[in-house]
Parts: sequence; structure tokens; C-alpha cells
Amino acid sequence: MKWYRPLNDYEIIAMIQEGSEDAFTLMVDKYSRFISKKINKFNLAYDYDDLYQEGILILHRSVVKFDPSFNKTFTRFFELNLERHFISYIKTAKHRKHLRVVHYGEIKENVHRVRENSVYYYAHLEELKKTLTELEYRVYILREVRNCSVSLIAEIIDVKTKTVYNSLHRAKDKIKTYFEE
Repeated sequence: MKWYRPLNDYEIIAMIQEGSEDAFTLMVDKYSRFISKKINKFNLAYDYDDLYQEGILILHRSVVKFDPSFNKTFTRFFELNLERHFISYIKTAKHRKHLRVVHYGEIKENVHRVRENSVYYYAHLEELKKTLTELEYRVYILREVRNCSVSLIAEIIDVKTKTVYNSLHRAKDKIKTYFEE
């Protein structure tokens, strides 16, 4: 592969677009540190291996789609594509689906016995707030997290005991459905 070294990006891209696998290997070697740098810039090192592989795919897509007639450098074109992908990844990671997929076992195991020292404790509470009504959330927290008696909860919230039981039952059903979707 030494004979590739004096080639610039445009020459390598032309070779890749003609079907040269060695040229793409050179491109990966050339941009692997760049991909790593962008992963660390976005503080995504916890998913480094997956994102590095995605970065390689973005590199390949960028090479295939690159058009030098737009007067932009390939490096800038690739950087823009990679950064957009990482921004989308971060937005997706903030959604419930990502949290559920990545930490499904931990969350499901602790749905009815949340412990504050869990790494996912506050994420779990935020998910509950989105899922439950205000009354259901208050009842659930008082009963399942703080371990208050039903009569004490009824007194604190100023509702009937039957309302506490019903709210707790609905909350548990909603939580179970939410995390099993």
C-alpha cells in the first residue's frame, strides 16, 4: 500500500468509486483518528466501538456521494456528515426508546423496587413522570419508593383510601405496559 501514500483525497476517492478496496482501506487508515477525535468531542466514548463502526460507514457513504464540483474539500464534507450523524445519535439517545433498549434489564428489574443508589434512578423517575398522571405519580412514589402506608398516603394527599389503591394499581399497569412496549 505504499504506492497510495503520495495520493491526495481526490485521487483516492476516484479509485474507491472505481471499486478499489485497497484505496478504501487507505482512506479508513487516514481518517480513523479523525473519527476517534469526533467521538471524543461529542463525549460519546461510552459507545466508542459502535460509533467508530458507524463512522466508517459514514466515511464510505461520504466517499460514494462526494462531488468535487461543489468546491468543498472531502475532509469538510465528511466532517459535516459525521457531526450530523452524531448529533442525531445524541438526540435519539435522549428518547425513551434508547434508554429502554440499552438499559431495559436494569429498569425492568427495578420498576417496583427502585433504589436510589441505582445509576438509572433519576432517569427512571423522569420516565415515570412522563407516563403517569400527577396523582398516580405521587401515590406511586409515596408507596413504592418511600414505603408509606396506604392510609398515610390517603391522609397526605387528602383522598380516600380506595382512590390510593386505584391510583397505585393504574400506575403499576401503566409502568408495566410502558416498559414492555
